[in-house]
Amino acid sequence: MFLVLPLLLSGCVCPAQAAPSQPPARTTVEAYSLTDAARAQAGLDWQYVLTITLDMDPDWYTYADDPGGMGKPTSLSGATADTLPIVPIYPAGVAKPDSFDPSVMVNAYPSGIRLFAGVPTASREPFPAVMQLDLLLCHPTKCVPFRRNLAFGDPGLDTAALPRADEQPWWPSLVALAATPPTEMASPSPDTGTGTVGLSPAPQAGADATELVQWSFTPVYLQPGLEVAGLVSAILMGLVAGLILNIMPCVLPVVSLKLSALLNSSSIDKESERISAFREHNAFFALGVIAFFMLLAAVLGVTGQAWGALFQNQWLVLAVAGVILVLSLSLFGLFHLPIIDLKFGVKSASPRVQAFFTGNLTTLLATPCSGPFLGGVLSWSLVQGPAVIATVFASIGLGMASPYLLMALNPRLSRFLPRSGPWIAYVEKSIAFFLIGTAFYLVGIALGSGVLRILAPLWALGLGGWLWIKTRPSAPAMRWTVRTGCLALLVAMVVWTTPAQVTDTAWEPFDPVQLASRIGQERLFVNFTADWCPTCKVLEATVLTPENVAAWKEAYNITFIKVDLTERNMEGEALLQALGSMSIPTAALFTPGEENTSPLVLRDLYTRSQLENILRSWEK
Repeated sequence: MFLVLPLLLSGCVCPAQAAPSQPPARTTVEAYSLTDAARAQAGLDWQYVLTITLDMDPDWYTYADDPGGMGKPTSLSGATADTLPIVPIYPAGVAKPDSFDPSVMVNAYPSGIRLFAGVPTASREPFPAVMQLDLLLCHPTKCVPFRRNLAFGDPGLDTAALPRADEQPWWPSLVALAATPPTEMASPSPDTGTGTVGLSPAPQAGADATELVQWSFTPVYLQPGLEVAGLVSAILMGLVAGLILNIMPCVLPVVSLKLSALLNSSSIDKESERISAFREHNAFFALGVIAFFMLLAAVLGVTGQAWGALFQNQWLVLAVAGVILVLSLSLFGLFHLPIIDLKFGVKSASPRVQAFFTGNLTTLLATPCSGPFLGGVLSWSLVQGPAVIATVFASIGLGMASPYLLMALNPRLSRFLPRSGPWIAYVEKSIAFFLIGTAFYLVGIALGSGVLRILAPLWALGLGGWLWIKTRPSAPAMRWTVRTGCLALLVAMVVWTTPAQVTDTAWEPFDPVQLASRIGQERLFVNFTADWCPTCKVLEATVLTPENVAAWKEAYNITFIKVDLTERNMEGEALLQALGSMSIPTAALFTPGEENTSPLVLRDLYTRSQLENILRSWEK
């Protein structure tokens, strides 16, 4: 199971620059007249048909208006000279595996696709007709947003000279597409072979004719000495980064898994058997960690995808939550799992397989996190060749597995682990409740924070009920102290999950076109975050608090922009890679003037004082 999960990583690596450049696509607009007979045949109340042909460079494609499993829908909108809306008709897309997640089928438009737009008969001044085309151009290795304002004709256009639509080779296709009932936001089934007819608002006047945002920066890093300069430094930093992953906040459930496994192996009474089991468990656990990292290296090396982006897949997050929930329930003795069973005192029929897959799960749960050193290591290695990627990822895996390899090589270290006793049952249940909380947190990420309003109090009730029963034989002071704490925990969960009153926020949403126009004109702080990134949440709770952001905005006249990568966001991921990062948390600070192409980039964790010192330096 865990060997196929990385194949579902979904990221986009798209280099870009902060100014329009030669796009990998071109558009051609043509107009055709409609006779009364043709209108009757097609059932269209149109005077004219506009066609928009999209020609793309080799290997490029775009998503259909109904993109299928993922992707940005192609959108066409427009109006006549007297402001009547045109009526777009979209052809059906071609079903294909998505380049960034082959497990998902999407509907794509190949090069040469022709979109249609109808000019209504009610229009007295049809020309010039203006339109806006908005889509996402994709290549097997990158995607770029493409927005173009289009126009056809002028007030003196000789409409009598326009060619007839019903004499064109595409006319039968248009008649078939027009048979689809015209509804706003109609969504065709990929199996029907028909397209969509819809109404959209006209584009705003004054927009740029072409808005293809590509980014090109020369980032400056807060700690340049920690950036990777070559393979040797990448390997060394990879070892340290992997070791630090063991203590990062997003790896807390992993820590509990390791602890339970180690305690289990230390509970064997016979010294020789205990040492042998301890050695074997740690060796195969470390092997599972390294093997999963090597599989990640193979997948990322081939696809160019981003670290941690698998948690953008809703169903995968739910699957991981289900696995963790099942693991936690096994600790209550409800059943025994054949592959990964953490129940203390239960002898596994396949201890090596169990330890190996526990290592796999450990690495899977570590992927949402980016700790010190890891951001720079990933950004450098993932743009290298497959051999370099494999080498660096092997070093990260070796670093993460090093404590367990050390204990496998020196089993005498098991003497420092606690012996079995009655207390171990409380440790076991504590780990079980911790895993349940982790599973509920992941469900909240997948289904939205609203579901936590039920799950968080339910978790507090479960933990409180268990402690309430367990403390019955205790002294009254201890009993009521614990019970009071349980009630306080329940209240805290209710308060934590209660939606806060809506107030004005200092953060602005990310819009690539607007951001490109603002770079160099004002002070900007661009922050990349996601609900599935625990390290990001730590920063938001300690550094980027609402109070701090509001104070800095007022004191330093800086605009704060949030790029949310909770779900797939190709435009945001393109900007992230252009800033030299392949993981989050990441932030970039832009100053006005000539240095706008060299933003200061903050990787991973940073402190409030570090950020404030940077902002103060702008005033000097």
